[in-house]
Amino acid sequence: MKPENLNSFKTLSNLVGQGKTLVVQSTQMDLNNNTYVNELWKRSNGEWKKFKSGVHNFSNPKFGRKENTIFYIKTNRSVQNKSKSTKSSSTICLQTGRSVESIFEVEGSISNYTLSNNGNFLYIITNEWSEEFKKIENKDSEPMYFENLPFRFDTKGIIYNKRSHIYRVNLNTKKFSKIVNGDKDNIISIESLVEAKKNIIFSYDQYNSKGTMLEEKIGSLEGTKINEIYSSGSMGNLFYYENEINAVGIRKRFDWPTNTTILKVSDNGKISYRYPSFDRNIVKAKVNDDTLFFLYEDSGKTLLRDGTNNIDLVETEVTIKDFAFNGAKTYVISNSFSSPDEIYELDDGQLQKISKANESFNEKVNTWECQYKRIDTGKSKIDTWGVFVGKDKPTILNIHGGPASQYGFTFFDEFQTYASAGFNVIACNPRGSTGRGHDFLRDVCGNKWGVTDMHDVLSSFKGMKKIMGITNKNDGIMGGSYGGFMTSWIISHNPNMFKSAIVERALLNWETMVGTSDIGIGFPEMYLLDDMSENINLYRKKSPITYASNIKTPTLILHSQEDYRCPIEQAEQLFSNLKKRGVETAMLRFPGESHELSRSGTPVHRKQRFEHIIKWHNNYLK
Repeated sequence: MKPENLNSFKTLSNLVGQGKTLVVQSTQMDLNNNTYVNELWKRSNGEWKKFKSGVHNFSNPKFGRKENTIFYIKTNRSVQNKSKSTKSSSTICLQTGRSVESIFEVEGSISNYTLSNNGNFLYIITNEWSEEFKKIENKDSEPMYFENLPFRFDTKGIIYNKRSHIYRVNLNTKKFSKIVNGDKDNIISIESLVEAKKNIIFSYDQYNSKGTMLEEKIGSLEGTKINEIYSSGSMGNLFYYENEINAVGIRKRFDWPTNTTILKVSDNGKISYRYPSFDRNIVKAKVNDDTLFFLYEDSGKTLLRDGTNNIDLVETEVTIKDFAFNGAKTYVISNSFSSPDEIYELDDGQLQKISKANESFNEKVNTWECQYKRIDTGKSKIDTWGVFVGKDKPTILNIHGGPASQYGFTFFDEFQTYASAGFNVIACNPRGSTGRGHDFLRDVCGNKWGVTDMHDVLSSFKGMKKIMGITNKNDGIMGGSYGGFMTSWIISHNPNMFKSAIVERALLNWETMVGTSDIGIGFPEMYLLDDMSENINLYRKKSPITYASNIKTPTLILHSQEDYRCPIEQAEQLFSNLKKRGVETAMLRFPGESHELSRSGTPVHRKQRFEHIIKWHNNYLK
C-alpha cells in the first residue's frame, strides 16, 4: 500500500437492519477534490444498491416504523479552504422506496437523532451558533470574548459561541418545536438521547460552576424543564434495557483511566455497574429483542458479546466496529490486520462475508499480514505485533496514542504503508493500554508515568526483532499524541538507540499543557495523580522537554496548527531546543488540521504526511 492508495479503500459504519434489509454508510477519500465521500448502501434480497446522493454526503441511516422507510442526514460535501464561518446546513431526509422528502433542516450540524417509540416523532440533536453570535455578520473578524474554559475543543473548534438543542418533529404534520433550548440552558453539546416511558433522557455538557471545565451530565426533560439526574461521570450511548436507563462510560470522571463499562442509571441518580466483574473496555452497546449486546476490547481484538446470556459471539482475531440484526440473524462490520472493512453474517461463531465494499482494493493493492506474540518482558506480558519485510531491512517502532487505546488485529493504513515502503514494523500495547483490564490501564499513573510503559515498549521491541530474525540495526521510532510523548521520552533517555525519530502531535511539557490544552485542567491530574500547584516538580520530571537537551536522534516534528488537544506550542518548544543545539531536525505544520489529522484530516494532507514520514525515515535508515 502506498500513500496514493489512501483513496482506494472504504471504511464502513452505521450498520442498521430491519426485516430482510440492511443499510450501511460507506466513507472514502476523494484526493482530487480533497474531501470525503459518504454514501449509503442498501442490501435487499441479497443485492447491494447505492443511494443516489449526487454532490451530497449521506450519513447516519435509521429505519422508520413503516416498511421500506429510511431516515438519514444529508449535508453538502465539504469545500476546502472555505471561511470557518461559512454557512452550512444539515437536513434529515426520509426515503420511502424511491421517493425522498426533507423532514427537517438547520443551519449548523445535526449530530444525532432518534425515532420516538410510537414512530410518530423524531428527536433531533443540533449544534448551532449561539443566539448572540448568530446576529454577527462578519464572524471571522469578531473578537472572541469568553469567560469559561475550554473555549475551544479539538475537532469541534471554537465552542464558547456554540450551543446544542433538541427539536421534536411531528412526522405526520412535519411541524417541529425546540424542546431543549441550549441558549437558555447554556448547553455546549448533547451527546446521546433516549426516550423513556414518560420523558426524554439525554447526556449533555455544561460549564462547571467555576468555569474551568466542561461537566458531563445526564438529565431528564420534564415539560420544558431539565431535571439533572447525574453530573459526576462521563457517559454516552444511552439506551433503555430491563426497565432502566443504561449508559456506556465511567461513573466518576476522575476515575479515568479505567474501563468504560455499562452503567445503570436510576431515576434518582444512583449509578451501578451492570457487569461489575467484566474487566474489559466496553465501547458500544445495543438492545435487540430484549437482549443486550456490546462490543469490547480484548488484547488487540474488538469482539461482540451477548451480555444478557454472557456469551462471546465472535472470538477470532478481528476488529468489529458495528453490528445490526435482521430477525434472528446478526451482522457485523469487521476488519482484520490485512483486510479493510466488510460486512459479515454471523453464523455459529463464524463470519460469512456478504459485501464487496473493498473487493477492488484487495485485488489491486498488496497488503501485509502480521506476526503476533505476547512477549514476557520480565515485569509484564505485552501484546506485540510485527510486519516482517526482510531481515536486512530497517525497522520502525510505532507507539500508539492515548495511552488508553490499543493496537491490534485491525486494518491500519499506517502499518501497511510503512511496510510497503520497505520497513519492518513493530508495535505493542504497553501498560496503560486498553484491552487488558483496569489494573493494566492504571499501571502508568503517578511516578510510574514514563517508567513502566517505556520498559514495556523497548523490551517488546527488542523481543519481537529477535523473534522476526531482523539483523539490520537501523531502527526508527515514531508515535502520535501519547505516542509522541513516548517517542521523545525514549530518544531523550536512550539517545543512541534509534537513528531516526518522528514526534507527532505530542505531549511534551505537562506544565504548559495545563494552560493551553482543551483538557489541560483535569487530564494531567488523572495520570500524574497530583495537581501542578501542589507538585510542579513532578510535572517537570515527567515532561520530555526537561530532557530534550539529551536528544541526538535526527527528529522530524509533525503537528497540526489547530490541534487543541496537544497545542502546537508543545512542538515549537522541542523544535527550538533541537535546532539551537544543531540536532538534525525539521518541523512540518499542517494548517487547518486538528489532533485527528492522521485519522480524519483532509485527504491531501494525509497523503503529504505519509510522504514526509517515508522520506524522513528513508534519509536516515536506508
